[in-house]
Amino acid sequence: MAKRILIILRRLGMGGIQTQTALLAGEFLRRGCSVTVLVQKKPHKGDMEVRMPEGAEVLCRDFDRESKLNPVTGLLRLILTPLSLLFIGKVGDTFIPGIFISRLTGKLIERLEEKGGKFDLILIRGETAVEELFRVRHRNLWQVIEGGLPDFSRNRFARRFAESVFGGRNIVCVSDGERESLLRSLGSAGAKPARIITIPNFIDADLVRRKSLEDLPGLPEPGYLVTVGRLSPLKNQALAIRTLRLLPRSVRLVLVGDGKCRGELERLAVSEGVSDRCLFAGNQPNPFPWIRRAAMLVHTSRHEAFGMVIAEALALGKPLAVTRSTGGLCGILSGPLASSVVDPDEKSLAGRITEVLESGVKPDTSVLQEFSAGSTAGKFLSLTDE
Repeated sequence: MAKRILIILRRLGMGGIQTQTALLAGEFLRRGCSVTVLVQKKPHKGDMEVRMPEGAEVLCRDFDRESKLNPVTGLLRLILTPLSLLFIGKVGDTFIPGIFISRLTGKLIERLEEKGGKFDLILIRGETAVEELFRVRHRNLWQVIEGGLPDFSRNRFARRFAESVFGGRNIVCVSDGERESLLRSLGSAGAKPARIITIPNFIDADLVRRKSLEDLPGLPEPGYLVTVGRLSPLKNQALAIRTLRLLPRSVRLVLVGDGKCRGELERLAVSEGVSDRCLFAGNQPNPFPWIRRAAMLVHTSRHEAFGMVIAEALALGKPLAVTRSTGGLCGILSGPLASSVVDPDEKSLAGRITEVLESGVKPDTSVLQEFSAGSTAGKFLSLTDE
């Protein structure tokens, strides 16, 4: 009998978590599984979305909005959320909403199981989604942690919330480095999960290479530096822009991605005198032709659970300049790739970029063998046998 799998995401917008979910869903389907993807939030107008594979059932239930619009729960949220922020701190953003979102999500899961049978595996993926569903309970549920956690150690109220979210839960981390970060964070909050295991993300290297050959309009002349990711303080593209001042004027930077910091970054490029050398390409449904035509990938994130774009750039044979961060990047950039990692300052980053551009060095890509679709999907499916 086909195994039933439910994957819960906050949004389907362009991003590493969403892309990984689509790849994983496709692999589950190829293995004969039934896959349902539950999306918690409707897209913003104009947002590009990651497309799930054919055969996957995609449901969007914006229980956050529904609970806001309900006269009773909306009033309770309005009254109680400021109190939770006062007592718990910033993590209180998700506490009160999570009470209502969890209840509605739990009821939906029950209805889906009444209709189609029990889910053999439920995965909650992504930032905030885990916290908002802290009251959902299911024997086959696993939380997939792919980003830094908020600080739950502020006071006893925040620590109790951490225990509600993670205590007694099954948790998957996408890298050993992320697992170590999670253990430190939960240790300071006193939360004790039932199990924490590591199952790495994966890439389809052949698919990346095929998609990189697409002839897209608007591609710049080859040889530029490229960054790929949400324009945000966490991704820290400001460091790459400031670093341009230390590089020859012939060096250009293309920023693939969009986000709330775009205007701020564009103004920074102007103030640094490098706006004529920066191209803000926005979100791209297919970023791989942009990476293929680049001289190298520059990655300046302050925290990275796994770093999908790192593996994708390696699949295209691109050298790297990556600033040291918390999370799991060291799991990829070890051994021959360790020289790709530099301190997060302009001088160190400029030195690595100059070294690559002058030497034409090519990266060692043997590490990609560890991140195959079959291995990752098989590890997830093995959880259904326990």
